[in-house]
Amino acid sequence: MSDPILESRSPRVLVVDDERHVRSMLCDLLAMWGCTPESVPTAVQGLDRLEREAYDLVLTDFRMPEMSGVELIERIRARDGRLAVIMLTASVADLDATGQRLGFTFLRKPLEIAGLKAALDQALDRSATSESAAAAHDVV
Repeated sequence: MSDPILESRSPRVLVVDDERHVRSMLCDLLAMWGCTPESVPTAVQGLDRLEREAYDLVLTDFRMPEMSGVELIERIRARDGRLAVIMLTASVADLDATGQRLGFTFLRKPLEIAGLKAALDQALDRSATSESAAAAHDVV
């Protein structure tokens, strides 16, 4: 199901990764796919940006200094249970249960570009469906 609001503007994506070259590559891909990407190098800066700006999706790394991607997502969920989140990880940690509990998609590095695109499309579609359902509920 598509959302007219998302169709009328490009989805805003916040990339949170401590590696500059990864942020750059992800932002380039996102822009190529029609998104409006912004990036920050730390989870703390990501939270600050989320306080001031609205995004359709957060794309975050798992292991970062100061705060992990899981901690970032826990804080995001405390504020917004519907924001789409994708976590990238090179870790062998089992994140299935955590992903289900916090409602995020995780992808293993090295990334398969087609897999990232499919996860992005699915997460944005779920987010748009959730927003539409919430708006319909508010109208009733």
